[in-house]
Amino acid sequence: MKTLQSYFIRETFRPFVLTTLVLGALALLTQSLAALDMIVDDRASFLAYLEITLLALPQLVSIILPFALFIAVAYAVQRLHTDNEFMVAFAGGMTRWAVITPILRIAVLAVLVNLVVNTWAQPTAYKAMREIIYKVRTDLAASIIRPGEFVTPALNLTIFARDVQNGVLSDVMIHDGRDHKKPHTYFAKSGVFVETQQNPALSLTNVTRQSISGDGALEILEFSRTTFELRGVIEPQGALLYKRSDRYLGELFHPDPTNYWDRENTAALYAEGHARLSAPLYNIAFALLALVALLGGDYSRMGYGRRLMVAGSLALFVRLVGFSIEAASAEIPVLNLVQYALPVLLGSVSLWLVLDTSRLRKPAGRLAAT
Repeated sequence: MKTLQSYFIRETFRPFVLTTLVLGALALLTQSLAALDMIVDDRASFLAYLEITLLALPQLVSIILPFALFIAVAYAVQRLHTDNEFMVAFAGGMTRWAVITPILRIAVLAVLVNLVVNTWAQPTAYKAMREIIYKVRTDLAASIIRPGEFVTPALNLTIFARDVQNGVLSDVMIHDGRDHKKPHTYFAKSGVFVETQQNPALSLTNVTRQSISGDGALEILEFSRTTFELRGVIEPQGALLYKRSDRYLGELFHPDPTNYWDRENTAALYAEGHARLSAPLYNIAFALLALVALLGGDYSRMGYGRRLMVAGSLALFVRLVGFSIEAASAEIPVLNLVQYALPVLLGSVSLWLVLDTSRLRKPAGRLAAT
């Protein structure tokens, strides 16, 4: 019996790992396409783009893991069914519980992996990703300046820099014609973007400012250092704010009472925390649902494709309902209980359908499970 159970574990675990890798790669490809706007809009480097894409992987794995397990169990059990492996097991005296135990062990392993991802890997990765995104969007030199090109970030304002290295602009020219009565042109050896009273500005060194006086004479002023305000040209970036998906369980269930955003979104933080803890339960529920499609009904010579389609559609529907309940829990906290009840109910009903053999027909000449 132990030999057969070990065999069932191997035959289920391999497709589970392979399916997880394939779905993870597809999800990563989708995420990479969604993150392309970081390069287009914010002019992020390829390294930052790659980091952002990879750091999104833990949350993607958390979502796809139950579906990967469903597909793996369906594939493995159907193949074992087709090869009459289960008939041999039942003929050898194995009960249905003994047959499905190896699959449930893999499901429990998936629950533990999913729990680690939800409680540690995801917030760790998302915090790092949020910091990279914030750095990219606050890197004004990269988002505004194009080395060797004239750029116009606002009407009648033109900026040129020969080169940008580590945020330092070299050989800077700024023509400010927003004041039609007296436009100014700045030439500077170097410049860096700074914040002055939470407003973005350019700090220029070795500066020459040229303008035309009222009588038409050229005015030239030289400064060792000056600041060119960009108020109204660039929106100031606020402080870095970690979203619900970026926080650890302790931060979700114990929000900071001194933080205004935390106080206003306490229910939403609780909903996120309960979602992190309840989501792994879908692994067991979906594994049992796949077993129902193949072992919960009568033997079919025509195959089990229709049953698997129905079970797969039900799994997708239940998960979407789970996401909807999570969203609603932010407004109605009592629904947090339903986040746990939904996968537990699905798993319990599925387990009963798999183990209850009283509903099955027992044709003559066919060995049935006891």
